[in-house]
Amino acid sequence: MPVISTTPHRRLFSRIAAASGCTRWSSVAAALVLAACAHSPQAAVQTNTGEPAGASIAAAAHNALGCRSESSARESLKNIAAELQAQGMALKTTCQADSGGLRVQVQVIDGVKASKVVRGPLADGHEVDMGTPSGAVLAGAAGRASGFSPDVQHNRLWLSALMARHQFDNLPDAWWHFAQRKPLAPDVAETDLAAR
Repeated sequence: MPVISTTPHRRLFSRIAAASGCTRWSSVAAALVLAACAHSPQAAVQTNTGEPAGASIAAAAHNALGCRSESSARESLKNIAAELQAQGMALKTTCQADSGGLRVQVQVIDGVKASKVVRGPLADGHEVDMGTPSGAVLAGAAGRASGFSPDVQHNRLWLSALMARHQFDNLPDAWWHFAQRKPLAPDVAETDLAAR
């Protein structure tokens, strides 16, 4: 009976074992990194940009009105952003070029401060719960849509009142859709007064 040498097989097996051990440890290391991210999601959020707070507010207002150049709208958005910042939230706006309005989002920065003004789950880095996503035209997106929790209804009314104080009206199609209030032209205002 012929004798079969097992030496090449042993070498191959030891190489495979060494490689699988290496793979096993890199898998463990990757799992630990992912677990750390899952337990501390704030670590992934950049909190200090090195910019003064006013600079980020001004940038948000400027970016929001890329399709509009009205200084009154920019100033109003800066004021809204400053008010929200003091309440532990941040304003995010996007110009809706097709409608001329703004898409508005409010993000929680400090859930403890925000809880004094808005309701619902207030995890840092997440949007204030408005029932539907910002920017999505869905059946429940209308500002006065029914069927939502009292927290969502409160948050929608709060946002509408905040924007109204700063001369932005909520458009009827969505809770997140706002347009700057236009001042009456002098001749229209005079005509209305004369008609009374």
